[in-house]
Amino acid sequence: MKSTSKNGVIVFDEVNLARRRMITLLQGYDIHVYEASNPIELFNILSDEGMNIRLIIMDIGNDMNNGFGILSKIKEKRSDIPVFILTSNNKRIAFIRGIAEGASDYILKPFDDAYLLPKVLRIFHNNQETDMPISTDTQFVFDIHSYLNTEFKKSQKGKYEITVLLSTFFLPVTEFTTDLENKYIKVSELFYQNFKSILWDTDVFEHYGSQTFIGIFPYCGLYHMEKIQKKMQDSFDNVIIGNKELTSFHLAISTITYPTQATDTKDLLLTLGMNMKQKIDEMKKKLIPQLN
Repeated sequence: MKSTSKNGVIVFDEVNLARRRMITLLQGYDIHVYEASNPIELFNILSDEGMNIRLIIMDIGNDMNNGFGILSKIKEKRSDIPVFILTSNNKRIAFIRGIAEGASDYILKPFDDAYLLPKVLRIFHNNQETDMPISTDTQFVFDIHSYLNTEFKKSQKGKYEITVLLSTFFLPVTEFTTDLENKYIKVSELFYQNFKSILWDTDVFEHYGSQTFIGIFPYCGLYHMEKIQKKMQDSFDNVIIGNKELTSFHLAISTITYPTQATDTKDLLLTLGMNMKQKIDEMKKKLIPQLN
């Protein structure tokens, strides 16, 4: 039986308890939760209720390639629907694949309800037909692929460059834990606001996951990007200097300029993420021995 609600979210997870938790989390809001335990159920719901679906929350599962294959099929069918990856896979390569395949956010399990709920409500708040309450400091959620594809077309007509940036703050540790994730979440907004304050209003700069930001800079080539990176590093250093509790944090920045260094959206994002991973790995190799 079809739902009459135009505020639908598909929760795709093999684990029944995980789906039940999302239903409990969204109780009291005008949101209809559709449960899918396998890809067939997921795509059947998307086919039957597609016009009512505003968000898909999915786990990529144990088979990462299969999980991202499903995500790719979702985006092929409905590129307009944001997809949140909600998973226990904390490998950076999975995070990078999430960006490249077009996921709007990457959230690790176990998650704090107070962290996830505003992200979900933001999606429905952007729908003009709902009056859901939402905190004004919750970040905007956008479809990375669609946005970049549109901007790249504009840049081709205007014959100007666009630079895409990833910046990640991190602690030089070898093991990723829930406590570490919570530390990142706690300080993420502080770094974000300081970075935003030094950028132009026309620049796009948004959260992705708990410790990473994506920046999109029109009319910005390699020379200007070097200046922006320096400003971001200086801003980061100033935050660290002003807060002794953050002295162990470090910043890595990776950039790619279109069309000089890449011409395809997916490949650009994948290369950007892999460059970021390499920078973080190299920095950790230098930093971790000092902790022993």
